Formats: sequence, structure tokens, C-alpha cells
Amino acid sequence: MSQEQEKIIKNFNDSLLAFNAVLEKVPVEGINWSEKEGKWTVRHVIHHVAEDCNVYAFIIERALAIPGSKVVFGDFPGNDIWAERLGFGERPVEPAIELMHAHRKFLAELVSHFPDRWDNNVRFFDEEGKELATSSVKEMMVMLTEHMQEHTEMVSRILKANLE
Repeated sequence: MSQEQEKIIKNFNDSLLAFNAVLEKVPVEGINWSEKEGKWTVRHVIHHVAEDCNVYAFIIERALAIPGSKVVFGDFPGNDIWAERLGFGERPVEPAIELMHAHRKFLAELVSHFPDRWDNNVRFFDEEGKELATSSVKEMMVMLTEHMQEHTEMVSRILKANLE
């Protein structure tokens, strides 16, 4: 494995550690805090990030196993409706946190096992069949890292807004 790949995996894993560090600062009642009224709570963010891992594990597997695979994101109603319909605002967070940890461990091991396949990609399409993008294993690992970092910052802002 190259140094660049090792760094990407380290950043991928470190992003979860940083997320965990911020979550440890959230008091019990803070799980339902939001930055502003009507915005996502810490609980929503945890479920959203866990869902991200859930979705992309299979997509990365497809890229590794069947380069050029077609991935269709059909009938996705958007993040807010998805969160509402899946109860992100009510469900307990412990299983979602466990899922994040399991997925990070699983994906890090999986992509480490195939360093020569990081350029393999999938092609994303909408439900009408229009091609939207192409993304490699490497790009998806970086995206998942950045997404976790963005939501770590979001939870930090929520904490700041509610502790001031």
C-alpha cells in the first residue's frame, strides 16, 4: 500500500475519533440540541453519518468487485424527508454509533486489502438513467472522511450554540 493510501485510511479512521471526541462533550440532554430551532439535532447528525457509512460500504464493495458498476440513487426524497421517515429524531443513537465504528473498521480493512483497486470506480445515475458522476474507491474514502469532518464541525457548533 502506498503512503498516500495509508494516509487516506488514517484520516478516515481519525475522522471518527474526532467525531467521538466531540460526542463525548455532549451532555445527556444535549443529544436533542440543535444549532437553531427546527434544524437537525445531534441525534439527527449521528443517524445521518451512520446512514452514510451504511450506503457507501456496498458501493465501495461494488467498485472493488465490479469496476464501472452502475449505481442508481432512485427515488431518494432528500435528507430531511429521509431523516423524518426513518425516525432520526427519535431513535436511540447507540446502535448508530456502533454501526459507524463497525463500518469504519470494515471499510479500512477492505480497501487495505486491495490497494491496486483504488482507482476502480462506480458510475452514479438518477432514476431517469442520466449519469450524474463517476467516483473511485479513493474518492469515496476521501468523501466519507470529509463528510464526517463536516458533521463533527456541525456538532461542535451545536454544542457552542447551546452552552453559551
